[in-house]
Amino acid sequence: MIIESKEKKILNDALGELRKNTGLVVEVIDFEVKVLDKAMGEYYQDAIVKIQWNDLEYHFVVEIKNTVTRAILGVAIHQLNRMKLKEKGMLVAKYINPKIADELKKNDVPFIDTVGNAYINEPPLFIYLKGNRPEIIDQPARTFRPTGLQIIFALLCNRGLENKPYRDIAKKVDVALGTVGEIMDDLKKTGYLIDTGVRRRRLIRKNDLLNKWVTAYPEQLRQKKMIGHYEADNRDWWKNTNLKEVDALWGGEIAANIMTEHLKPQIITVYAKRPITKFLLKNKLIENENGDTEILEIFWKFGQDRLHNNLVPPLLIYTDLMATGDTRNIETARIIYEKKLSKYFRED
Repeated sequence: MIIESKEKKILNDALGELRKNTGLVVEVIDFEVKVLDKAMGEYYQDAIVKIQWNDLEYHFVVEIKNTVTRAILGVAIHQLNRMKLKEKGMLVAKYINPKIADELKKNDVPFIDTVGNAYINEPPLFIYLKGNRPEIIDQPARTFRPTGLQIIFALLCNRGLENKPYRDIAKKVDVALGTVGEIMDDLKKTGYLIDTGVRRRRLIRKNDLLNKWVTAYPEQLRQKKMIGHYEADNRDWWKNTNLKEVDALWGGEIAANIMTEHLKPQIITVYAKRPITKFLLKNKLIENENGDTEILEIFWKFGQDRLHNNLVPPLLIYTDLMATGDTRNIETARIIYEKKLSKYFRED
């Protein structure tokens, strides 16, 4: 993993704000810390920092993010909780809003950001600062906007797809051929794709790319694919529905329940192809913005022949769960990651 200069700047700026606001002695001990994990294999954490207060020293393994919204809160907590080092994990971000600050505090996740917000609870040291706001919040790069996310999803779900002609990739994603070329060029520039000749491309830093996709998907693509929220008189309507009769698949908590038998679903998530009128009528679903059923549009054209029990790809189940920020869903997402995804995202 290569720590980009932007990430180093976020870390240095956040540490600078912590120094200024608290008078603590803080410093970076090391960048790009190698970690060995049974489930993930070898991977890297962004850095280790030391905080000194009086005669006490605290060491934290750092995970650097740009911003953290509720939609990606689960991702951050999962990444920090999976650390197997003796040091506690710390989230460092460009900006953490007050609601997310409260959630992180509730989960006892230390954090600092570049505008002076912070939470550290290492008795006798306690810091909790929130409410500072940035002047401008950056927009995501083109690669992590809707069309780019669709292409990355296909690459992550189909091993070796990066070696196929761009025309084949475009068909699997249903995007313009020229767009595929632009996103592939961006992936090369950002160090996620190596090109050694004709059809000799290799996706690298896959775990980091996965994390960025999971982080960006909920706000950049998922909301755009949301058809609507619905409710039915029968809360368990989904148990008697045969999705094989329609172009639809289970996602989110329902898919997780079917896959792991570990989670009691509260929200019913369906990915479907338009139109959905017959589906709504058959299952007596009525539109309600507060309903417990959400229907999203399928945004990929691959893997239907490989899916079991009418489920979306495991990566999307994992992402849907993480996007909720719900502790029980994060735990189930961890199980799915270890059983279904980790072997594909170990660094080669």
